Amino acid sequence: MSTVALVIQFLNASKQYAPVIAAVASGVGMILSKNYSGGINTIFQALTLVFSGATVVSLQNAVAKSSPK
Repeated sequence: MSTVALVIQFLNASKQYAPVIAAVASGVGMILSKNYSGGINTIFQALTLVFSGATVVSLQNAVAKSSPK
C-alpha cells in the first residue's frame, strides 16, 4: 500500500482528529520547507500550529478517558 493510501486510511479512521492532524502537518511542513522569509513570525506561527495541535489531541484523549461509559 502506498504512503498516500495509508495517510488517507488513517485520516478516515480518525475523523475527529483529522483537522488537528492537518494543522500539525501544516506546521511541520512549514518548518521542514525552511521558508522563513517572513522571519521569526513565520517560525513562531509554525511552532504554534504544531503545539496547539498536540494540545488539542491530548485534551480530546483526556476527555474521552474521563467520560462515563
